[in-house]
Amino acid sequence: MWTFVGRKRRKVWLWLAVERASRRIVAWVLGSRGTATLRRLWAALPRRYHRHTRYFTDQWRAYRQVLPAGAHIVGKSGTRVVEALNGKLRHRCGVLVRRSRSFSKCRIRHEWRIKIAIDQHNSEITLH
Repeated sequence: MWTFVGRKRRKVWLWLAVERASRRIVAWVLGSRGTATLRRLWAALPRRYHRHTRYFTDQWRAYRQVLPAGAHIVGKSGTRVVEALNGKLRHRCGVLVRRSRSFSKCRIRHEWRIKIAIDQHNSEITLH
């Protein structure tokens, strides 16, 4: 999902890695929509998710360059969990709403606000 810092021309992409069974966010990064940011997400993933895991994505070309080919599954049916979570995060965190008057002028504060929303989501998951 994209967001912006300062102006809408300064798009920043929020990349999420979600455990489908629990709907817990296991890693996330902010950056461009390119391969370098996906590599940062891959590095942020806990090691146990690097093997014996399936990765459900859309058809963005960066996924083919970073994710293991045998474990990478392309299609909308696998990304529904992430799309639902995007909606929940947009509802909870004003800076993630596309047409919002709430925005961050500073990238660091922007990350803090998103981190708070993600931490809140994950704490709700572990409480239930």
